[in-house]
Amino acid sequence: MRSRISMTCALDHYSDEEMTNTMEKKALDAIKIFSDKGFQRRRVWQTDNLHCNIYCFEPGQQNSLHRHPVSDEVVFCWEGEGVVVVGKESEPIKVGETILVPMNVPHGYVNTSQSDRMTIIVIQCPLPVEHVPVEPGDVAAFIRS
Repeated sequence: MRSRISMTCALDHYSDEEMTNTMEKKALDAIKIFSDKGFQRRRVWQTDNLHCNIYCFEPGQQNSLHRHPVSDEVVFCWEGEGVVVVGKESEPIKVGETILVPMNVPHGYVNTSQSDRMTIIVIQCPLPVEHVPVEPGDVAAFIRS
């Protein structure tokens, strides 16, 4: 009980307006969607400062190489596994791992599994997040080279 009292006192300087409707909750399983036509990106959150998206990949699908001139990106692998390319490096990623993509560095993702889906959570900030394609765009070809 003592920690609750301390927390209450620590929050006393906020107005009622600032403390109303401050928490939202979403179920990622209800948001994710897959398609055999290509990877799917769905918006989970958007504020004035950041985007949070869920990217869903069937086996072999990829998000081609691109860069964001003014935005950093944090990637969390939620299910499955694949490979992330950042700059001239490529690293496998699996459930429970995260990768930082610095602003303006070419990057992309590919689900390298033959049978399992891959889902990643991507947080980007600051906004706006400009998407600039980078050649060659094929992440799988880059990994093989």
